[in-house]
Amino acid sequence: MSAEISKELKDLISKEDTIKVIASISPQGEVHSAVKQSVTVDENGQLIYLEFFEKSQTNINMVNSIWFDKNISVTIISADNRSFVIKGKTIRSRVFGKEFEKYYRLYEEREKDNDLVAVYYIEPLEIYEQTFAVQKAQHKEKYPLYVHLDKYAEETE
Repeated sequence: MSAEISKELKDLISKEDTIKVIASISPQGEVHSAVKQSVTVDENGQLIYLEFFEKSQTNINMVNSIWFDKNISVTIISADNRSFVIKGKTIRSRVFGKEFEKYYRLYEEREKDNDLVAVYYIEPLEIYEQTFAVQKAQHKEKYPLYVHLDKYAEETE
């Protein structure tokens, strides 16, 4: 079941100073994460990831995620240190055709040296905010009795 990316999060993802990290699983089962600034959101609410290196570990893992139905995650970190995690499923890839050419032309205009290898479409399955203050408030509400006792002890000299 898909999760909907809010307008606020779409806006965050589109900003150049937002950091985007993809975490994926290798065919050997090893976790790999890498900063990938070429993550965007399309008009259908899917994440789009543009890969520029044929033999990158992320590219290998993205193919693996399609073939073997493995989920990936994308962490979004804003300039003001807000953090979101989008768990998703890589549902398809394009390496030629109209969809591929659209992104190829877009990035060719930005930088001539870019050599687009693949366009990945990621369906968001779960989205949650991981900002420390938000996590702290959620934890406090969900587990009100989980408090270190030293918080209640009086300081003595």
